[in-house]
Parts: sequence; C-alpha cells; structure tokens
Amino acid sequence: MYKRRRALGAYLGTLLAAVLLPAIRPIDDNVAWAALLPALVFLIVNQLISSYPSSIRTAPPIALLILGGVGIVQDTLIWLLVSWISARLDAGLDVDGFLAALLGGVIVRATVLVLMAVGPQPTPEAEAA
Repeated sequence: MYKRRRALGAYLGTLLAAVLLPAIRPIDDNVAWAALLPALVFLIVNQLISSYPSSIRTAPPIALLILGGVGIVQDTLIWLLVSWISARLDAGLDVDGFLAALLGGVIVRATVLVLMAVGPQPTPEAEAA
C-alpha cells in the first residue's frame, strides 16, 4: 500500500513542482507527460535509497524531521539528476539551478509524506510479508 502511495506522491509531486515553479519547465509541450520521466527516476532512486519512516503517524517528531531533511537533500539531488537525464534524452523537465531543485525537492517530499499519512497505516505483520 505504501509503495502505491509513494508512486502516486512522486508523480503528483513532480507534476505540482512543474506547475508551481517557473524554473522547472517541461521540455515538451505536455506537462503531464513530461513529469512522467522525473517521477520514474524518483521512484527508482527512492526504492534503492529509502528515507521514509515505517509509519508516518506513529513516528516520533524528531525522526520525521531527520528523515524529512535527509529526504529533501536526496530529492534535490534527484532533481539535478533528472535535469541532466532530460537534457540528454531531450524529454522530461528542465531545472534551472540548485534553488529550483531544492524547492522541487521540498514539494515532492511533502507530497509523498502527505499521501503516506493519509489512509490506513501498514501493520508490522504486513511489512514482514
């Protein structure tokens, strides 16, 4: 369940960042299709390096702050990677500099964390399976 919410959060976060931030713009004309490549990169990297708490609602606030900070740094670096990949493939989103990547990272991380907090939380038995 969390994996689906992370996937949806990554896509909605990249789409939201592309719409809200003028420094992140699609290379193509269609923003929805251009946000698909960054969302896939976010999903792959976030699966390899998971910096999410096991349960949002029961995690101590300090753990959320630490994981949130680490996650924002991770997402900022992913935005810079996305910009580099998009320039090579001539598709995706173009990111103008570090500040845009940082703001995009904050938007994506916040979107994913909000979607993970909504709905039923995983039980320890379900995580072991």
